[in-house]
Amino acid sequence: MDRLEDVPTPVPEATFVVVDVIICSTAIIHLLEAGATYVKPFAETDRAQAFRAETEDAVIVGEENDGTTSEKFDLPPVPSIIRERDLAGRPVGIRTSNGTRAIDRIGVDSNILIGSTINAGAVADRLLETDRDIWLVAAGRDGSPVGEDLAAIELVQRQHDERRKSLDNDGLCEYFDSSPSTPWLRENGTRADYEQLVSPETTETVPRIRNGVFVTD
Repeated sequence: MDRLEDVPTPVPEATFVVVDVIICSTAIIHLLEAGATYVKPFAETDRAQAFRAETEDAVIVGEENDGTTSEKFDLPPVPSIIRERDLAGRPVGIRTSNGTRAIDRIGVDSNILIGSTINAGAVADRLLETDRDIWLVAAGRDGSPVGEDLAAIELVQRQHDERRKSLDNDGLCEYFDSSPSTPWLRENGTRADYEQLVSPETTETVPRIRNGVFVTD
């Protein structure tokens, strides 16, 4: 699916892979790799803030609908900033403008994996283990498809079906350089953040939802 708005109602029984490369999917991966106990998604800022108030030692990560950073969150969903924080053993909530809305639309009681360019091969390996229908859902941006999400989905699909890469670094750069989301990444992140996203398969971490929160197997 090219955008979260295309997910049908009622939501079918399936294994879903939610892809929001810039930036929700990538942030969830980094949060778990930084030692977060779990990552709980929220579609609304006030719900994320309530989670922080009610949960001991909790941190919330996020952005507003227009992608701007906000004092309502403890830190923005930027990989280089996440890597600087000590999150070991801490519960984390996340709210972003598109990715968490996609998760909310599907439902946290569904079988959901998180995919990005950086873990496409590992996601494909997990999908080979399921006997359910598989839905690859690009979150998109404000109701429109974006190239980096579609590129990540293509990587997962080709890895799953043909067991080979579908895009090289140059191909990914073309998708990213034409994306309306890339200026946000360049403004809020670092060159290293960009370089990682256009270098497929740099991690084996595949977040999976369990009891309403994302964890690693």
